[in-house]
Amino acid sequence: MKPACLALLFLTAATLAEKTQPLFTDVAQRAGIHAIVRSGSAEKRYLPETVTGGVCLIDYDNDGYLDIYIVNGSNLEAVRSGHHAYDNHLYRNRGNGNFEDVTEKAGVAGSAGWGMGCSVADYNNDGFPDLYVTNLGRNLLYRNNGDGSFTEVGAASGTAHSGWSTGSTWGDFDHDGWLDLYVANYVDYNIANPPAPGSGPHCKFLDIDVACGPGGLTPARHVFFHNNGDGTFTDETAKRGLSAPPSFGLGVCAGDYDNNGALDIFVANDSMPNYLFYNRGDGTFQELGLESGVAFNDDGNPQACMGADIADYDNDGNLDIIVTNFANDTNTVYHNEGKGQFSDATTRAGQRDSYPYMSWGVGFVDFDNDGLRDLYVVNGHLYPQVDRLRNNFGYRQHDLFYRNLGGGRFRNVSSLLPHAKHVGRGAAFGDLNNDGRVDVVISNIDDAPNFLLNRDSSANHWILIRVLSAKGARDAIGARITITTESARQTAEVRSGCSYLSSSDPRVHFGLGAAVRIKELDVRWPSGKHTHLSNVMADQILTVREPSSE
Repeated sequence: MKPACLALLFLTAATLAEKTQPLFTDVAQRAGIHAIVRSGSAEKRYLPETVTGGVCLIDYDNDGYLDIYIVNGSNLEAVRSGHHAYDNHLYRNRGNGNFEDVTEKAGVAGSAGWGMGCSVADYNNDGFPDLYVTNLGRNLLYRNNGDGSFTEVGAASGTAHSGWSTGSTWGDFDHDGWLDLYVANYVDYNIANPPAPGSGPHCKFLDIDVACGPGGLTPARHVFFHNNGDGTFTDETAKRGLSAPPSFGLGVCAGDYDNNGALDIFVANDSMPNYLFYNRGDGTFQELGLESGVAFNDDGNPQACMGADIADYDNDGNLDIIVTNFANDTNTVYHNEGKGQFSDATTRAGQRDSYPYMSWGVGFVDFDNDGLRDLYVVNGHLYPQVDRLRNNFGYRQHDLFYRNLGGGRFRNVSSLLPHAKHVGRGAAFGDLNNDGRVDVVISNIDDAPNFLLNRDSSANHWILIRVLSAKGARDAIGARITITTESARQTAEVRSGCSYLSSSDPRVHFGLGAAVRIKELDVRWPSGKHTHLSNVMADQILTVREPSSE
């Protein structure tokens, strides 16, 4: 057989294999993760009914296995009367593939608010991760007691902001050794008298009456809480230079996009220009979304942005950004060109085929451990009414999965996903069974969550790195890890809060391809110090501690 024919044969075989062998298996039901995420009526007549759905991965009992926290919604009647409609759920990972619902035992069911999202951080440096929950209503801060239970201290700590909060993220933004908290807010919403479907120009979609907003409603002010180091926080939004005009804020990510050693903040705004708050290095900020090139897409238009992720997808040492968007638009990839500038790389990254989907949770993750971060996008429409239309939308939608080909290019291989459609919202990414392969947990409106177990069968190697700081915030959120193998150099940061209203594995995962060891591993701590390791073996969960001595 001629070489060209052999090449065609192998290509065809590989293509068929991709179409018939899913990379993930949904094991949520048999793992015991089955609580329904409920949010208002089936018709979704009002905006709050459409956008709930945060997921957090948190090893709350420090047993080495990630547990799962699912935020639940509510309904107008319950919120108006101050009642608690539906419980949030905490599932303890037993380490054997099964999860136990410990919500009541842990004391984290929620309150009278309408649940939106969550984020995880050890804000008091006691060695146990804590949990922040955003709501339409009063936000909650659950302090981990270290005995399997939590105490809600939102009001006592000063973080119980009341309004409509959405995305949140933690970081030691001023390098004082304590984690601060940034909270995005969405709409100043009149829960007592919300606008009815079809009652205004922003209450229709393709001539169908739908939930109103956010256009035509009042955008909300975002909040920055500075950690005082004594269990309390102070609102220093204005003092820190974060008093940008109110906006329809949803997804939030923190990352050091300009490599100056200080965490910056990106906010995905719905139907308004995105924000990128540049950290001057002293914990004060300047909003540079327009100047940096991430406020609009390449057409110069603001988009209806929902979720976001920050990662170095092309291994050039700079953190890039993806933003998920409304149907009739593409998800947008902003490539970091260095020196504080981004370019719209949506077409090169293969995102034009996202146009008919409405996208939410998102993550740059190396699912096949080849050393290149792939892309997972969660989809589901806002309006159930679109099922009346004869088009390619649909209320329940498939997710999208893109394999990273290198050189900044991705290929749609969504055939590798389970084929069930859902109304997806939040997504968190992490290695829940500690096998070196990153799994996915997805929150779905009016349905049970998905727990997609990664079944990648490649022989590629990996490493999962946990960092612990001795000189500052114990979580070391913002620590930058750089690894070098014989063939590649990769960079990633420790994060809390990203995707859509969600928080992923705090450990940093790297796929290593064929490399069985890492030649050099460098941790740049938030303090500015570095830890260097050499000849680190692959296929392990490695803990790196910052030395306590100078």
